Amino acid sequence: MYNRFRQLELAIARIGLASIVIIILAGGVGRAIGYPLIWSLEIAMVIFAWVSVLAIDYALQLRRHIGVDAVVRLLPQFTRRSCLWFNEVLILLFLGCGVWYGYNFTLTTAGSQLPVTSLSSAWLNSAVPTGCLLMFINTALYMVSGCPESAEVSEL
Repeated sequence: MYNRFRQLELAIARIGLASIVIIILAGGVGRAIGYPLIWSLEIAMVIFAWVSVLAIDYALQLRRHIGVDAVVRLLPQFTRRSCLWFNEVLILLFLGCGVWYGYNFTLTTAGSQLPVTSLSSAWLNSAVPTGCLLMFINTALYMVSGCPESAEVSEL
């Protein structure tokens, strides 16, 4: 089931990316022929926010984020594992704050509208707490599985 959710997330991100390209292209062509689609950039911006958080979460699931471990690799195995667990706890705390403050910000700005489409700002702003929540869940699952090495993570 976990793998299916990951694949669904990736499929939605891919569809969103293709949609952005099509919308921006249509907007450019429309502008060139004298019929601008004034809503195209705003819709692309909202989709981009969602595609970004889904892609970030997917990279987190595969443990593909950048890491600086030149010093940590020199440490004994136990100390390296301790650093890894400490980092994961810090990541959970940060993501928890992202969920909390992002949710509150989304609620605060839900009454405002995007200028061209009149969509609620919540469509744009809710991408952050949703992405943080997805990453929080995936980080917690990673920790529950014992923080396996990178090669093992793709098999979750």
